[in-house]
Amino acid sequence: MGRSGTFEAPTLPFRARPSSVLYPAKGSRVKVSRSVCEVSAIGRRVVTVALSAVLILASQVAPAHAITRPEVLKRANSWIKKRVQYSQSSYYHGYRRDCSGFVSMAWKLKTSYTSSDIGTRARKISWRRLKPGDAVRRPGHVEIFAGWKNKRRHQYWALEESTWGLPALRKVKQFKRGYSALKLRGIKDGLKPKPVTPIISPVPLPSEPPTGTGTTPSLPATDAASWPSTVTPSFSTTPVLVP
Repeated sequence: MGRSGTFEAPTLPFRARPSSVLYPAKGSRVKVSRSVCEVSAIGRRVVTVALSAVLILASQVAPAHAITRPEVLKRANSWIKKRVQYSQSSYYHGYRRDCSGFVSMAWKLKTSYTSSDIGTRARKISWRRLKPGDAVRRPGHVEIFAGWKNKRRHQYWALEESTWGLPALRKVKQFKRGYSALKLRGIKDGLKPKPVTPIISPVPLPSEPPTGTGTTPSLPATDAASWPSTVTPSFSTTPVLVP
């Protein structure tokens, strides 16, 4: 406290930084440490990798619900039984009535794909690994594979919508050069039938023949005439001797 009764401000042991250091003027050069730049670059790379992973997963999303191969064939055969006519502009139960709409319906996809982009919901496999419920695609056309017609695998059954004026059909075709095999992502083989174990009941074995002479032993006599003379038949439990 001074002599006049007022307080004196203490002397600060440091000098305040000018505001120009905290808030540099426009156009001025500011030095940034190298470590800050490296951290920023790493952060950008992490974000880029994460976004790329999300995009890849989004482009290869599996069906919302898995479908089995028997279900695929059942859905495809339903159009064949109802003779649904081919059309690139008309729809039947929400699916376009052309080849790719037919496969989209059989695979139970949410929309009708085209023959060129339906491969985004499937993956390519070798033709030797084709199973009923897969698809066979060639430029401009796609169809459901229903099984091989012969053991040599030269011909196969195809379920398809082929061209104008024809309904959905079941045809025999041959896998040619330029064809590709597609397997729906998430498809299941379905329940395999359990092997049936036959129940075998025990069969009684024939009795062995008696040993000795090999003849059948005679049964005991039941009439009184054949009984011994010393014994008189009686209804009592004790035999009576004849004097």
